[in-house]
Amino acid sequence: MNPSKRIFVNTILQYARSIINTLLSLYTVPIVLNALGEDDYGVYTLVAGVVAMLGFVTNAMVITTQRHLSFYYGKKDVQKVRIYFSNSFLLHLCMAFFLVVVFVSLRGVLFSGYLEIAEERREIASWVYMMAIAMLVLTFISAPFKALFIAKENIWYITAVDVFDGILKFVLAITLLQLNVDKLLMYGVMMLIIMLVQFLAYSVYSVIRFSECQPTRIFKDVGKTYMLQLVNFAGWTTYGMGAVMVRTQGLSVLFNKMLCETAVNAAYGIGLQLYSAVSFISSSVQNAINPRIMQSEGQGDRKRMFNLAAQESKFVSCMMAILFIPLCFEMDRVLDAWLQDVPSYAPVFCRCFLLTFLADQLTYGLNAANQAIGKIRCYTLMMYTPKLLVIPVAWYMLKQGSSVFEVMTVYVVVELLVAIMRLPYMHYAGGLCVVDFCKKVFFRLLPLFICLTAVSCALSYTSSHWWRFFFTIPVSVLVGIVVAWKIVLSDSERQKITNIIKKKVK
Repeated sequence: MNPSKRIFVNTILQYARSIINTLLSLYTVPIVLNALGEDDYGVYTLVAGVVAMLGFVTNAMVITTQRHLSFYYGKKDVQKVRIYFSNSFLLHLCMAFFLVVVFVSLRGVLFSGYLEIAEERREIASWVYMMAIAMLVLTFISAPFKALFIAKENIWYITAVDVFDGILKFVLAITLLQLNVDKLLMYGVMMLIIMLVQFLAYSVYSVIRFSECQPTRIFKDVGKTYMLQLVNFAGWTTYGMGAVMVRTQGLSVLFNKMLCETAVNAAYGIGLQLYSAVSFISSSVQNAINPRIMQSEGQGDRKRMFNLAAQESKFVSCMMAILFIPLCFEMDRVLDAWLQDVPSYAPVFCRCFLLTFLADQLTYGLNAANQAIGKIRCYTLMMYTPKLLVIPVAWYMLKQGSSVFEVMTVYVVVELLVAIMRLPYMHYAGGLCVVDFCKKVFFRLLPLFICLTAVSCALSYTSSHWWRFFFTIPVSVLVGIVVAWKIVLSDSERQKITNIIKKKVK
């Protein structure tokens, strides 16, 4: 399969996965919220979120491993691929053990009064915390296997596993309503079982099918040079991912401590659930294009690498805008229909998380381009430190009496500024032509953004009924798709897509 066709097919597979999992997730959340209740849902969000603060290490290691594997696939050096996989897996095992020690030692501190949790729920919350640690470990040691699938562009299997994961979580939510037990504890147990199934799906298949994954050679392939390269790259990637997670989960803890309401955490959790659900859509393009970006740099073709980075930024931002802009206009009504009882501030959190994600995606392809080049330290410090500084700013604002909306506005603005900063940095660090990138991405996306905003705004005034979003959102999305096809996509991109579809139809 040629590269263009493979990217298109993989994108379609991931896009289908994202749509299915998004629908399942959006339907599952209100069921879980109803089963647990607002307070217990807030407790789960808070407790699991504390562990998730270091779950970013998993994502950092997936990125690190996939970058090196794809880079050497581009060089057609399969032996180096196997060596880097072996070193990565051993590194994951060591770090997983370290994280267990750290998190278990923090258990007493967190549940001795630091977290604002009702006295009668602390013991159950503590057990849920331990299950969350186990889930983190399973996610962490499955990372090298998932990175191998992405590097090999074996997207169909990732799609199947993720869809099955979404179905299991939906079944869990339905089952939870029927059980006459402590539902918070049972929810933690069943989420742990689902994570175990996912780990086995990735690891067992990899060992059986991929020659690069050889457990018997893990210790034989270990080398100081390879390990240090992975640690260095992963360290700075971890700092970047950590800044994002500390900002996200830190705000949750900050709202809990400053406002003293678990209901606010429930609203924040709803926003995070929506953010997590729609982020599947971006991965549909990133998982399809990122391996090609790494391989192009491995082949020494930097021009093609930057072209692919621009395509990723444009495609993901386009898909996000078509969905997010109409959704932001109708957020209150969508939440009313989605949830039986909408927590206060939920619309504010949902809108801000969606806008933040859209702002980040405008230049996110350059993040993959920088990873391919390998100059990670300066980039990470410049692009992620401002995100981390949102926490002290938010603390000061809340202390001075600022509203949740004002704090989240700062959250969005900082994300947009960081996205813009990627352009001059990549110009000096990698030779990016900023004007060319802007023509390929911003100039093509701007008409789409203006059109979607105008149409969504106009349609929102057509009726005051709660059900109007059943009309306004589909119409806005349809208009967005037409504009995207006519303006956002280039002539060559439209031709490639048309040719692939014609061949599939025949």
